[in-house]
This record gives sequence, C-alpha cells and structure tokens, in this order.
Amino acid sequence: MGTAKGPIKRRRRQAVIGDFGKVLPTGVQKSYFMLSDAERTILNVALEKYRPGQSEPILVGGEKAIKPALRLMTRYRLAIEEIKDSEAITSYTRWVDAVQVKGGDEKEVYLRFSPHFERIWLECTKRLLESAAQKPPHIALRSQYSLRLYAWAKNQLSLGTKRLTLERLRKVLGRDSVKNVAGKVIRKAPLPVWANLRQRALDTAIKDINAKTDLNIAIESIERAAQRRVTALTFAIKAERYSKRNRSG
Repeated sequence: MGTAKGPIKRRRRQAVIGDFGKVLPTGVQKSYFMLSDAERTILNVALEKYRPGQSEPILVGGEKAIKPALRLMTRYRLAIEEIKDSEAITSYTRWVDAVQVKGGDEKEVYLRFSPHFERIWLECTKRLLESAAQKPPHIALRSQYSLRLYAWAKNQLSLGTKRLTLERLRKVLGRDSVKNVAGKVIRKAPLPVWANLRQRALDTAIKDINAKTDLNIAIESIERAAQRRVTALTFAIKAERYSKRNRSG
C-alpha cells in the first residue's frame, strides 16, 4: 500500500501543475500565459518541487536555465488583484525573488519564489486538489468556466430545466462585479458585453462539458428586455448514459 500512494500523489500534483494557469486570478493568469515556453518550463519545474514553507532555493536546471530564470526575476511583473475589507487592492510583485547559480563548468540554477506568489500558489493548489478529489476521474474539463458551470449544472440535474438571470449566470461563471457592504461596485464585472461573455465563457464551457462529461447542457431560451438587452437564460440539463470518450473514439 505504501508504494502506491507515492505515484498517485505525484500524478495528482502534476495534474495541478497542468491546470495551474487556468485557475489563477485574472491578473496572474494573464502574466502566466504571456511567458515564453522556456520561462514557463522553468516556473513549472520549480512549482513541481516546491513544498509549503520551503525556504531553500529550488533547483530548476543547468546553464540553459540561467536566462529564463533571470527574466522571471527581472522582466515580468505580476499584478495580484484582491479584495480586502471591501477594498480592491492591486499588489505588484515578481514571480521570482532570487536566482542562484552554483558550480563551475557544470552550473546548477536555483530560484526562490516571491512571497506574494507563494501565497497565491498555495491557495490555488489547495482549491485544485479539493476539486480533483471531488470530481469523477473521467472528467477532464479545460477551463475555470467549464468547471464552474459543470458544478452548478450537476446540482440542478434533477430539475431538467433551470432559469438563470444574467446577473446570477455571471456569478456561476465567476465573471460578476464585486460590491462592498454598502452595495457600491468596487470592481466591475469582466466581459461586460453579453456577446463577449457568451463567446469567451458560456459557449466554451457548454461545448467542453458536452464533449467530455456525463452531462449535456443546452441553452433553451434567452430572455431580452428593452433595447434587446439580455436579462435571463433557461438551460436544459440532462445526464448522458454512456462515455463520450468511447463514443468519440
């Protein structure tokens, strides 16, 4: 039994690394996907080796790792957006706090994460591992929108159809505005235009869910108010009886 746990834990951790960029806060996510392949590879190597509370520098490679590691420390800025005590706060920091090069002819490159980034990473991995433990192994959803919509739809499955206001749909997809205790908007909703929200979030999530999971979701109707403004949608949700992976093969 002891030998089986190690590989399972490593596979789960590798899955977290693979999905990491997709669940980061918006500002950090944009920065992550703007990295070059070499820089993202160095970052992912370090993330796979990092352990909570680790203070020692992390070995990320040989001489070829020097330039991408230094760029992570000097060129790339992170904008971490948070809500604290009903205030929107943006913290500017770096991926990497320090880079060390050891050795003569055969160099070893080490890096240490910025404390701000360590906190973000730990929060994300905790959420991802909790999510991975709860969802069936055959589900391989690609985006945060797919995961959010799937979790909501699973809870509505017994209803068959479900009406959602546009405001509530934004909350389900994580694209809603943030308000303080007085009801004042302190962060505007991303993707404010309905066409963009549908194309980039909703339609992508529905397509992903319908192709890869045990659910099928369809937009049954769209309600519009004055000036053709969308106010609510009705979804038809049903369970699939057989594996979509097998069917597609």
